[in-house]
Amino acid sequence: MPKKWIALVLSVSSSCCSVLAQVETDIKGNDRTVSALLMGEGDHVVIALHGGSGTNRGFFFSPCGGQMGRKLANAGFRVIAVTWPGRTGTGFIEVGTAIAHARETGAKKISLMGHSRGGELAADYARAEVDGTFDTVIEFSSVNDKGLPMTKTKKLFAFNKNDPHARWQPTAFDKSADPKQKIELGGGGHCVGQLIVDKADLVRDVIRLLRQ
Repeated sequence: MPKKWIALVLSVSSSCCSVLAQVETDIKGNDRTVSALLMGEGDHVVIALHGGSGTNRGFFFSPCGGQMGRKLANAGFRVIAVTWPGRTGTGFIEVGTAIAHARETGAKKISLMGHSRGGELAADYARAEVDGTFDTVIEFSSVNDKGLPMTKTKKLFAFNKNDPHARWQPTAFDKSADPKQKIELGGGGHCVGQLIVDKADLVRDVIRLLRQ
């Protein structure tokens, strides 16, 4: 094949089949700096919050996280995953920094997504903000037992009913205002990846909710 045709094929291939990259960086907002993992493009930003100490910003890009961060990025969302201490009562600085960074870089919608303690953090932060600040709050296997009273924010509670760490989720759901959705599965797994094993279309459900 002539060189000019080889060059043309490579040019077409690179333009039509671009691969989204994960970017590990420090983000700044509100005069704070936070360790983050970024992926995807678009003006709807999903801030991803890992669970308790021992996990970090890479959780939602791991098998235990169900690769949810990568799947949302591939679906057209911009994902900002931050590392935070993973303890109750912490994380507000990290979330606030991610929100400020999202807004400064063109976000028109912002959603919160958390697993376990990260779900609790997402709920706590959302309750402290004005109703309508967030498009959606997603809790996976959360330890949160408090309702979300916002009527302008979509809410999703997804958990296994035999997961002892998520035993408070039915209470949190019942206390929450509409619009809300509960996905209660019959297993006992705590990881998001295990939820996906029990419900193969869970990722599709999350994407559909975010796009509403």
